[in-house]
Amino acid sequence: MKSTFLLLVMLTIIAMVQIDVSAQYTVSSHRDDLKASVDMGQFHDPFAFNVKYAEAPHPTGKAAMRAFLRKRKLEAQRQTPLRPDVTYQTRSVIPAPELLASFSGNSIISTTPLDNHLAVGPQEHVVSTINVHMLVTNTVGFWLGSYNLEDFFASTGGLTNRFFDPRIIYDPQEDRFIMVIMNGSECEDSEIALAFSQTNNPRGAWNLYDLDGCLNDDGTFADYPMISITDNELFLTYNAVNADSSWQTGFFGTQIHQINKMNGYNGEVLNRKVWKDITYNGRLLRNICPVRNADENLPSSMYFLSNRNFDLSNDTIFLLHLTGEQDDPNATLEMTHRVLDQPYGVPPYAVQKKDSMDTNDARVLDAFEQNGTIQWVGNTMDFNSGRSAVFHGVLHLPQLQDVASGHIIAHPTDYIGYPGISWTGSDPSQQDAIIVVSHCSPLRNPGGSAIYSDGLGQYSDFVTIIEGTRPVDMQSGVTIERWGDYAGIQRLYNQPGSVWVSCSYGRQGNVHEAWIAKLARVEENVATEETERGNVAVNSYPNPTDNYVTLDIENPEGKNITVYLFDATGKPVKTLFDGPANYSGKASLSFALHTLPAGQYLVQVMLDRQEVVTRNIVKL
Repeated sequence: MKSTFLLLVMLTIIAMVQIDVSAQYTVSSHRDDLKASVDMGQFHDPFAFNVKYAEAPHPTGKAAMRAFLRKRKLEAQRQTPLRPDVTYQTRSVIPAPELLASFSGNSIISTTPLDNHLAVGPQEHVVSTINVHMLVTNTVGFWLGSYNLEDFFASTGGLTNRFFDPRIIYDPQEDRFIMVIMNGSECEDSEIALAFSQTNNPRGAWNLYDLDGCLNDDGTFADYPMISITDNELFLTYNAVNADSSWQTGFFGTQIHQINKMNGYNGEVLNRKVWKDITYNGRLLRNICPVRNADENLPSSMYFLSNRNFDLSNDTIFLLHLTGEQDDPNATLEMTHRVLDQPYGVPPYAVQKKDSMDTNDARVLDAFEQNGTIQWVGNTMDFNSGRSAVFHGVLHLPQLQDVASGHIIAHPTDYIGYPGISWTGSDPSQQDAIIVVSHCSPLRNPGGSAIYSDGLGQYSDFVTIIEGTRPVDMQSGVTIERWGDYAGIQRLYNQPGSVWVSCSYGRQGNVHEAWIAKLARVEENVATEETERGNVAVNSYPNPTDNYVTLDIENPEGKNITVYLFDATGKPVKTLFDGPANYSGKASLSFALHTLPAGQYLVQVMLDRQEVVTRNIVKL
């Protein structure tokens, strides 16, 4: 009788602690020494000479897993055959985003895919990364710094193999940058190169770390990193992939690395907790995407999303929530799932003028959280037309029900893919966003587009960011070129409604190149409305114009005024004014445009050599 009672007590206790036996994981702790502190300036290469033709590792691993994904794509195309006659209703009920600035980004011949990413600092210094180069420009595309990332990270002495998959993020709380890039595609040489800027100047000093990419010597390598931050920590996820095993055994799960970011900024030993073997109902979760915060108010915990990205059609999205910091022994990783009202599925190959473009799988590619709502995007099949499209999902954290909403964003004529998303609201209750995508078709070269979502289920028409001039043809003897594997997009924190994006396009030589652009929702169009930065205000009118433009400048401290005029490509046209203010307060500067050809121009206003604002002026 006594033993029976004890058994019942033990079973009760077990039942109490096993809150969700369907979610499982293992945890380990690590410490990583600082490898080097390096000044980026010593790697500045104004000529940016580079010879790179090698293919970067595929985000699904090597031969065996790619072969499996190819079979899935062909099966998807068989089940949903192409229907080019499908028509779509116009989305023009809401306005498309406004293109405020647009210029060439990294024009270096890179590995394939391009893997372009982006971060923007407080002075609107645009930091663009690709395989394997970093470029820093101002807001009109002038080069401020050009850096070979292989040389930069190899300066530690321990990283000499092929680099791929660069990511960069700006931390608005600490006013710093964090960059990650993978190195090596075998267990014995797999490393994760991690860099923290010492200041808000990306052209200055960085602290470099070298993390083991094959912690358990299990024959895998680290692939496809994704990063996000909280108030105190950096979260890095990547896939552990076996080089050449079957698809069933080649994927060893996605790992979550929880890192004290302040250690990195200070050049101290990194304290790191690793969450791995993450399963739900006995199946490994694949491609776990950390959710970025929508604005500069960073959270104290981190959400993640995952899905069944190899399925031809699936309506499940997994929500993970990691609470507790890396030194908290009681930290937990909670997992639930939601059912979508719109399924997603493996996208077909995209078609360009020559050959096809690889669309990979249906993984979550980008996500943000704002006021209890998470929005995310990824590739999918458009089940109506049979072309590749973009999946846009929304789930609400406070709600207890298991239902989330999804929408397939399809282009009327093009294949689209590899989206990025960023919040554009100016009020916490708003859920509008800009989504950047890649596009191509048999009649259209690869380029970049954007679309606006009002957060209420409505979408604008597409606006073209960059039109490609050539198909992409960078690999010999193949008919499926690499496209992606992701895009860059970031909210401009001091200008609500504005975002900077980095996308790719095909150009002369049949190579791909990064293109940088600034977009805004129409209500926040800084090209035509007053913008305040600190205690300085600038207003321009009329715009568009066929004659004169007036700039009203609030200059209460009487700082030196400089006004530059550029064409749409960033080429200087004229220095309109450079001199002291006659008095403090409001000044009005007017200039004529009647001698210039019709088109778009950029006007940059600086006070004491510090940029105040850049205006997009349209000459009729």
